[in-house]
Amino acid sequence: MLTDFLLASLHHLLVYGLVAMLVAEAALLRAPAPDAATVQRLARLDAGYGMTALALLLAGLARIGFGLKGHDFYAHNPWFWAKLGTFLLIGLLSLGPTLRYLRWRRALRDRPDAAVPVEDWTRARRQVRLQLALLALVFVFAAGMARHGGL
Repeated sequence: MLTDFLLASLHHLLVYGLVAMLVAEAALLRAPAPDAATVQRLARLDAGYGMTALALLLAGLARIGFGLKGHDFYAHNPWFWAKLGTFLLIGLLSLGPTLRYLRWRRALRDRPDAAVPVEDWTRARRQVRLQLALLALVFVFAAGMARHGGL
């Protein structure tokens, strides 16, 4: 029981951290045009976001393997698969902004007067907002999974 409690607690704390980092990225992307410091902050936040997402996935897998509900609860639960699929989709969508942040940071390091293309900035903003919307859907699927099991 203690293992289940600790894994659930870790899982939830990682979710809160993931949301906080993604919201912080979205807030930074609200600026009309970035400066070098903003790009640096975005790159750092995004690295934390990626590491937290990986830790969250591992904590979730640990809950499947070592939690009280067991593998069968998850394996036959369509809500779980919808949640996991949406989470993985968010991960794929996050690659676009990640690659942009790294490219911008490199460009600004090489040429401090370089400007981030407006269309790139706008695209990153849209992709982060889409990730936030899909993350809300993950929470809906999590509620369905916890309460309705295999339907």
